Amino acid sequence: MLERPRTLTAGALEVDLDGYRASLDGRTVHLSRSQVELLAILVDNAHRVVSRAELSEALGLARPRSVDVLLSGLRQKIGRPFVRNVRNRGWIVEPAALA
Repeated sequence: MLERPRTLTAGALEVDLDGYRASLDGRTVHLSRSQVELLAILVDNAHRVVSRAELSEALGLARPRSVDVLLSGLRQKIGRPFVRNVRNRGWIVEPAALA
């Protein structure tokens, strides 16, 4: 028996974990696999600040600063300020920015 698709939602943003796809307002956002994984972690933890170390470990990145590069590209592709930096702590998703 097939499992139901795993999908995460934040406002108008939808992340398909099985197909490694994301859509905003019903339009596909073309992301790399790493960007989809990063987005899924952020959306799944939208209720709390996620640190660079946590993201780096979850994504299996050798350099923690690689998270910054992935996040920068993700922000450009989404085109909305949906992730807020919490100084010296990490990032948190702002679902209202995705509504």
